[in-house]
Amino acid sequence: MSFTRNTSIAVKTEIAFTERTKNIYAARGACIYATQKLLSSGKKEKTRTGGKVEKFKKSRGTDSRKINKSSGSWAPSNSPYSTRIGDRNCEVLISDESGKINVNKITDDTRASFIKFLIAYKLEELVAETITDSILDWLDEDDLHHINGAEKEFYATLPEPYEPKNGPFESLEELALVKGITPEIFELLREHLTIYGSGKININFASKEVLLAVPLMTGEIAGAIVQLRKKKGRIKKLSTVKEVFRHFGIVGKDYLKIMEYLTIDDSNYITINSVASSGKVKNSYNLLVHKGVGNCKIIAAYPE
Repeated sequence: MSFTRNTSIAVKTEIAFTERTKNIYAARGACIYATQKLLSSGKKEKTRTGGKVEKFKKSRGTDSRKINKSSGSWAPSNSPYSTRIGDRNCEVLISDESGKINVNKITDDTRASFIKFLIAYKLEELVAETITDSILDWLDEDDLHHINGAEKEFYATLPEPYEPKNGPFESLEELALVKGITPEIFELLREHLTIYGSGKININFASKEVLLAVPLMTGEIAGAIVQLRKKKGRIKKLSTVKEVFRHFGIVGKDYLKIMEYLTIDDSNYITINSVASSGKVKNSYNLLVHKGVGNCKIIAAYPE
């Protein structure tokens, strides 16, 4: 009986491992396929997967919008595309990095707004201030620390000491070295932060919480922008949101100031997240790519 039970466990473990491996490869294939769809000329396409011709369509989500059925191309959006790789169903979400906060562009002028963003994710105010000040100290070239920040004297006291960068982040994972950012906090925030783009936040892709990182932005205004986006689809002119700001008393110089931090332009730095499923087993694969002229350069890959 013991032998039978152990054999049964071993077989189930092997099956689970096999399913997981197949899912990861399918998710990877969906990511690579998405890079080709991003470069599509717009012609109506079908693809052959698993011996069958499959149609690729966009899933309906809370922010789904009609797409041109004559177009075979994919584009960054707030709702995923559905596809099938082999015998695996895949949900592919394509997001532009401009919908995130560029940590390399955080300044003393945007300090209070970034703290507001962190608090929106249930971080205590002191923790949010410590993280923000420490990021500012990591970026600046001097050894003077902000009120709750840290410079080389703090990092020198750690069990495994190192020096702060005193320059821009070269990878998002570098944030894990900053004072106040625990592994749990990093995982909580990583999907909303970036090191790419101009630093302006794209109102077509930013979450309500990310919009809070814009000076003068309130939760009510951010919520109204998200609702406008859901109702009308992609915002093609910044002037479209002017009435939203006017409704909340943001006019004149205040309106011009807030517009300095917003954009509708894509950054061409794109994250592709694919989740492949087989029954109850789901696994994901992420690609960070730079969309150029006729090609997508893979910057980083993150298998589950």
